[in-house]
Amino acid sequence: MILFILFIGVVVSSLSIMALDNVPDDNSASQTDILVQASKEDISVVPLSTGPEAIAAEPIITESELEEELPLLTDEEIDLIALCTMAEAEGECEEGKRLVIDTILNRVDSPYFPDTVHDVIYQPYQFSAMWNGRVDRCEVREDICQLVREEMESRINYEVVFFMAGGYSKYGVPLFQVEHHYFSKYE
Repeated sequence: MILFILFIGVVVSSLSIMALDNVPDDNSASQTDILVQASKEDISVVPLSTGPEAIAAEPIITESELEEELPLLTDEEIDLIALCTMAEAEGECEEGKRLVIDTILNRVDSPYFPDTVHDVIYQPYQFSAMWNGRVDRCEVREDICQLVREEMESRINYEVVFFMAGGYSKYGVPLFQVEHHYFSKYE
């Protein structure tokens, strides 16, 4: 029995070596390149053999299927970000509104802040409009919800985590001013 197991191990090792030998020697991509390219496009199994015996790898799940199955934010979270943005930046330009949205999204992604939209927005003394009564005079607008969706796809800034009207916050490293808001990054 032990001899049989050793024989199987030798056969498997030989097959692995043969598969490595089948990689073309010309200017085509290396095995590493092939695996990296495949992982960027889809999650899939990539055969090491490139000859006629190679089996085409089918993706286990495509990127679009993953997005359909796992939405980045719920409609309620999008509405909450839009409401907070209206309360904090109603009179600001579109860029200013986008940067407030980015501040919220960047905080959700940051290890230094809570992990959920709700907890980031309602963290004590962070978004003043959420606790000083300003939010009670605002409503969710579809144009702001659309800005949230667009920023979820591609943010204009991945660093901002603080902003303040009238001057830079005592927290973080100052970055820039857009209209009345001064934006800062964490470190």
